[in-house]
Amino acid sequence: MFLPRILGLSLVLSAGVMLAGCGDDDAKSQAAPAAAAAAKSSSAQAEITKYNSYVDAANSITSSFGEMLGKYEQYALPELKSGEPLKSFAVQTDGHVDRVKARLDKALEQDVAIAELDGPAKAFSEALGTLAPLSRELANYASSRAYMADNGALAREKSPAYVAALTEAAKTEAAFFRGMSEKDLANVKATFTAAEKDTFNYYRAGLVYYGKASLAEADGIFEGTGLGERQAAFKQALDSMNEMALGYDKTGPKSDLSGCSSHINGYLAAGRTVLEHSADGTYGKPKGFALTSTMDSDGSRLRQNFSNMITTFNQRRC
Repeated sequence: MFLPRILGLSLVLSAGVMLAGCGDDDAKSQAAPAAAAAAKSSSAQAEITKYNSYVDAANSITSSFGEMLGKYEQYALPELKSGEPLKSFAVQTDGHVDRVKARLDKALEQDVAIAELDGPAKAFSEALGTLAPLSRELANYASSRAYMADNGALAREKSPAYVAALTEAAKTEAAFFRGMSEKDLANVKATFTAAEKDTFNYYRAGLVYYGKASLAEADGIFEGTGLGERQAAFKQALDSMNEMALGYDKTGPKSDLSGCSSHINGYLAAGRTVLEHSADGTYGKPKGFALTSTMDSDGSRLRQNFSNMITTFNQRRC
């Protein structure tokens, strides 16, 4: 499963309220709207803080639990099922499980509700809670090479429960990332449409929005099936992103954007390579002696350039 980099949100409140002296009728009439506005701003800030906690949890996952499950089933299970004494055994370190769960729980502890994310995050955290003790036991077993002493007996005993827990973690992780991606795209679109047109902030928000929109249309590249019917939508989003890039360069401070533009251009170039190879039949050709297919390589470059761009935006360098 492709893990998209999620962009954090910030809120700048710059509203001033003029308060009249005691006993002024205007002060009384303005007090209620001002209090309501302040409460609304506080609630919005609380939601953004919680959302950013979810972003922190999502971006901490460098290797998906679905990928872990795939590797375990590919490499460990055949050895376990052979019945032969184990010469090697490995599982994902338990620290990865604990770290992701802790960050999810930090977000869930915050009072404000985010309906699209709280349910999936809670299910994901609970799945990781089930996985954690199994992961910890098997990680210690693997790192100490205890399988050399018992010929893999403990690994064979615990493997069914570990696979079941890892499967549930992968399933709930996918649901959490679907929710994050949908919420992320909605947030970025709202920021983009609210920005004053033809300004630096407008083009910056547009870059992120159309970048994410194009990436959402490229699922087939990451899954190995190709763009298919989504090729036109991918091209349209990429073309719109290019328009934003031109405006971004035109309106931004020239001395500060060279590194930012290189990441943006890298993503646009990778996207156009995907379009080229989709159109000329390259993806239908056998990979021969190559370790990875052209589609896999193109997908890797596309997401790496996108991740680089979002990282620089998150760090406020662009």
